[in-house]
Amino acid sequence: MNSRRGFLAGSASAIAALALRPWRALAGAARWPLPPQPPRIPTRVGRFGHARIDDYAWLRPKDWLAVLREPSSLDAPIRAAVEAENRYADAMLAPTQRLQDVLAARIAELEPLDQARLEVRAGDHFYSTRRAEGSEYAAHLRRPVSGGPEQVLLDPNLESAGGAYYALHWSEPVRSHDGRLFAWSEDRVGSGQYTIRVREIDSGRMVTEVASAYGTFALSPDGRWLFWVGRDAVGRAASIHRRDLASGRDALLYEEPDAGFFLLMRTTASGRYVVMRSYNGAQSEVRLVSMDAPESAPVLVEARAPGLNYDVDDWNGRLLVLTDADGAVDFKLMQADIAAPGKAHWQPLVKHQAGRLITAIHPFRDALVREEWRDAHHRLVLMRRDGGEREIAFDEPAYALRVPVAQAWDADALVFGYQSPRLPEAARRLSLGDGVVETSAHATVAAYDPARYEVRRLSARAGDGAEVPITVLMRKGAALDGSAPLLLYAYGSYGASVEARFQPSSIALVDQGWVYAIAHVRGGAEKGTHWWRSVLTRRKRTTFTDFIACAEHLVAQDYTAPRRIVVRGMSAGGLLAGAVYAMRPGLWGGVIAEVPFVDPLNTMEHFDSHPLGVGAIPIWGDPRIPEDHAAMQAWAPYEQLGPAAYPALLATGSVADERVGFYEPLKFAVKARALTTAARPIMVRIAMASGHAGDSGASAARAQEARLYAFASWAADDRWGTVPQRPGDD
Repeated sequence: MNSRRGFLAGSASAIAALALRPWRALAGAARWPLPPQPPRIPTRVGRFGHARIDDYAWLRPKDWLAVLREPSSLDAPIRAAVEAENRYADAMLAPTQRLQDVLAARIAELEPLDQARLEVRAGDHFYSTRRAEGSEYAAHLRRPVSGGPEQVLLDPNLESAGGAYYALHWSEPVRSHDGRLFAWSEDRVGSGQYTIRVREIDSGRMVTEVASAYGTFALSPDGRWLFWVGRDAVGRAASIHRRDLASGRDALLYEEPDAGFFLLMRTTASGRYVVMRSYNGAQSEVRLVSMDAPESAPVLVEARAPGLNYDVDDWNGRLLVLTDADGAVDFKLMQADIAAPGKAHWQPLVKHQAGRLITAIHPFRDALVREEWRDAHHRLVLMRRDGGEREIAFDEPAYALRVPVAQAWDADALVFGYQSPRLPEAARRLSLGDGVVETSAHATVAAYDPARYEVRRLSARAGDGAEVPITVLMRKGAALDGSAPLLLYAYGSYGASVEARFQPSSIALVDQGWVYAIAHVRGGAEKGTHWWRSVLTRRKRTTFTDFIACAEHLVAQDYTAPRRIVVRGMSAGGLLAGAVYAMRPGLWGGVIAEVPFVDPLNTMEHFDSHPLGVGAIPIWGDPRIPEDHAAMQAWAPYEQLGPAAYPALLATGSVADERVGFYEPLKFAVKARALTTAARPIMVRIAMASGHAGDSGASAARAQEARLYAFASWAADDRWGTVPQRPGDD
């Protein structure tokens, strides 16, 4: 307690001094508060015969699931440690406030450009979302095709009133095909415990609510039936239910027997079927319920089998099957009669092509559009009923596409958004008849001229000879002399490809003289399935060495210099950030690790009590297998920390985050600080009321980006100077 009181007094005086004389604070270490010194309590950890000592295991709550359900129940000693770390981070970041304000103001200027309003026609209405100026959230709207006033379907600004946190599920709200009902999943805590709400549009009457759901759900076309995914005791998506909205009667349709599988749900594009998909990292299976008989039992399409992944939709009265069956690692498109849906009856429609990864299909009455990734570019291909195809061309060196879901089955065009790191998103309409793309102008604001910026696509050679793509955003005409600071972002897991999007915060950073870059490392699927499956489990370290190769290439090409690079990664990308922090500390000026999965070995050893569950084993490894356990221990960032001159670190977490426990970034920062031989600030900020993606609302997101990039600027310029790490440091 004495050291904690000393920190409180020291931080208060430091903040006051920095507010009055921010630049004089660089004069010496005495100007900076001593960081918290959480006690080392050597604890024997490890399961499955792999015991080891963890000095900071005590920072993980004994009943983490209980804390997720009620964050205020966090153990007092851990809460005290969190609060001390937050005060320290705030003190160290206080002198960056002026820069934070500049960045936040620039981001706010550019926010009107952030996302185009994509109007999708369904029935007698156009549907869209729009965030009004000064509001925190985008509202869901519709307007009659024939003309008339706009109608608000859902306004999260009103729904969230009085709460500290509010977020909609990533799967987007759902409307019944008859246009009568609107439904959504909302999280008011940040822990992923969603409540599904169904509202009658015209009357505003709340039809039903389902608490503690997983988030994905479906409505029957006539709005009579609600289907949803339920959660088990550890939060896993484990069951499927049906509710009769007329009577309120519930029925359990399916319960997943394998703890390694998760469940998702949606309707097919035509609305004829509810799709119930069980999957893990290596295989999947699908069950269908016909909306002609919504009370019927789900019908299995094809039983799960090792190495078989597939998903289904319907088109032209037949099932479409997107699958990697029989060695089609980058997927092929098959079709089958609905009466005989099994694999034995699948017939080819689009053959497999190595290196062309089919990621999504969008069936319409008269055409089919598929999304693909080839050579790290996102593509659209139009297929007509006669089998003729047309690929849609785009002219930026790197770009991003966004295709809204639930577009009308009988539509004559596909609506999508097109953007690049320098071009704000603009609406596009792809004619399903002739393949012509109708373009609309990119949004403009007086404070932004895209001609001042340049996008480049580079390639770095990895140690094994693989070519790793890099997307670069910079000021047009900027000199390449190695003097610029560079922000290098990556994700690199789960086969998630990083799109080259327009981001106001990236532009604000480039305006400060930075280069912004994305490393499309293995672990994503930018170059096909092999690009991510080749680095699973025991080969995960390749993701990190790819990233280092990208950084070294950017240095060699004079985009930046060693110790001028700041790394940014989130979640599984935070795993990457933590790994390269430990592997090559001398290469970075700083590291931003947002909700980072930096203690995967400990987490996977508790797979049976974690929402990720057994389903994460094909991705990270099975701790019960000695070779997998040894591999994880060899690349896990927390395990790899040792005495070294570590750069500045800003890690973040949330007590309510069910995906990455808050104790992971907390333990990582505390251990790094105890081991560092350098004098750079090592900070962690843990939110008490937030989610995996951070605080909710536009203002909070803007402030968060400004804080992270102000940290990056100070870290790249080494503006903190010498920072004490332990008592007695001068």
